[in-house]
Amino acid sequence: MNENFSIIWATRQIKPKQLTLYVASAVKQLKGMGIKPFDRIAICDENSVEYVILLLALWQMQAVAAPVNPRWPDRMIASYVSKINARHLFRSVDVKRAVCFDARQNIDAGPLEELSLGQEVTIIATSGSSGEPKAVVHIWGNHYFSAQGSKEVLALTSSDRWLLSLPLYHVSGIAILVRCLLSGAALVMAASEDLSAQKEITHVSLVATQLQRLLLQEKNHGWLRSLKFILLGGSAIPRTVIEQSVKLGLNIYLSYGLTEMASQVATGRVIQVDGPCVKVLPYRKIGISSDGEILVKGEVLFKGYINGSRVQLPLSEGWFATGDMGQLDKEGFLTVTGRRDNMFVSGGENIHPEEIEKALLSIKGIAQAMVVPKEDKEFGQRPIAFIRFSAGALSEDDIIRSLQTDLPRFKIPVAFYPWPEHFMSQGVKISRQEFLRNMPSR
Repeated sequence: MNENFSIIWATRQIKPKQLTLYVASAVKQLKGMGIKPFDRIAICDENSVEYVILLLALWQMQAVAAPVNPRWPDRMIASYVSKINARHLFRSVDVKRAVCFDARQNIDAGPLEELSLGQEVTIIATSGSSGEPKAVVHIWGNHYFSAQGSKEVLALTSSDRWLLSLPLYHVSGIAILVRCLLSGAALVMAASEDLSAQKEITHVSLVATQLQRLLLQEKNHGWLRSLKFILLGGSAIPRTVIEQSVKLGLNIYLSYGLTEMASQVATGRVIQVDGPCVKVLPYRKIGISSDGEILVKGEVLFKGYINGSRVQLPLSEGWFATGDMGQLDKEGFLTVTGRRDNMFVSGGENIHPEEIEKALLSIKGIAQAMVVPKEDKEFGQRPIAFIRFSAGALSEDDIIRSLQTDLPRFKIPVAFYPWPEHFMSQGVKISRQEFLRNMPSR
């Protein structure tokens, strides 16, 4: 851990000496609550300074942090906490009770201790995009080598500032914290939903929706241009977003990653609109199976899924099968084409919804698209699409005419529906299962 690491929020900065005091105080408080090494502590809260310090304190005492999405319903949270055998569930009030900012405490606090590479540090839930979330166990070595490999492409030093723009219950949020912790960069807490309000940022991680909203307002363009690196991932990126980013000269880096690989797997700078740009990072390896599935391994590969009282790592000949379909070209560039478990058959033809979504997102005015199958008596299943427009809505005829230039007839959705309002503020990834459960009746 780099001794220069600090945390910034609003106008305040917690410098290294202060930070070690707060972490030591939190460790003392947690021990007083009966928490011991190897205990699993579920944390259900939004990002905060206290949350970051709590994570550092748990790791210092060799306990395991299990971030939980606070947007989950209570029944789902209770089921997951039981599944991972967490000893405590910390909500917002518990997080604040465990972390005290009283600098007058008489505590002897030295620098943060180095963690063992084999130490279990996190249990992170997968997005659940294809079903019930899985509980992914990471050791410190997974996060450590993930950050080290990332730094080979996204240079990060003690003079830089990375905005914590993604939730800590997602592996991408944890990855931001670890990169800063190891490089001595400042971790900047997002002061509001207006990310551009935070000045002097050098690095930011965004999903497509966040960048799209920033690009809509011209006042944000100068802030975006000032950033050294914009790491973009999490879902399909609308072509219009890439086009505008390239036109503005933004330092956009696309990333393919997954929870099981502690965030990034392959990353690369976008220089032109078309063509692959991501290559595998150090400490990772990528392979493609005979049927086109992306396989991964390396020092960043997780310890395993929690399965009852055991942690199991499903491998085939040393490789982890991601469930993502893709291609590697001769130069080592990776193209992700879709999810194996999203494919469905319509009239005997295989349909990958991601291909249709990509075509929809290339149409000017479409901000988000989700394609799912709908039962059909004649063809078995047919594609339908949910669409969110960036401005005024396009007519179905206009959309179909645009799609006909890229897709065969059987891949063109038979119906188009507006993007559900209650999905507008979903997290890093939007669950395809949620759209299937909210299927229109007609």
